[in-house]
Amino acid sequence: MSASHASTEDLLALLDRDRAALLAQIARVPAARQTQRREPDRWSAAEIVEHLARIDLNIAKLLALRTAEATLATPEQLSTAQFTPHRVRQVRSRTAKVVAPERIRPTGTLDIDTALAQLASARETLKAACRAVPAALLDGAIHPHPIIGTLTLRGWVEFAAHHDARHAEQVAELADGWSAED
Repeated sequence: MSASHASTEDLLALLDRDRAALLAQIARVPAARQTQRREPDRWSAAEIVEHLARIDLNIAKLLALRTAEATLATPEQLSTAQFTPHRVRQVRSRTAKVVAPERIRPTGTLDIDTALAQLASARETLKAACRAVPAALLDGAIHPHPIIGTLTLRGWVEFAAHHDARHAEQVAELADGWSAED
């Protein structure tokens, strides 16, 4: 999607598409296994869902904060802040393990239904925040991402979608593993 100035509705459609793919993978995890970890250092399906809800809420807060500041980046800053195909691959690829910062790690205390409810609510909050950002700020304001570098606000929303895709692959691995064991 990274085409700068793509419509907000296209951006929201990307969020919906990758979220639907994630939810389809979660539905494949046996109900009795959704809160269980297959390995001690890997999250359960419920923990992944909780993590993604935290991501959505944090990005929604970021959008509100940057919109309130209403500071546009320079053309030079914007040229390096685009969500490029390379960055998309970087987020979607699970070849490099990423350790989530504490603030977005799951607590591991939620059942799957509670986690899914939080996920749905957080996504609606993110979508509402995205709709509230003027296009000039969506494409003209920037904020650093701790791993992939500075992104436009649009890039942050795109990140949420591609991050869902990354975790959909992780959940698919969980579902396949549990199915092989059960």
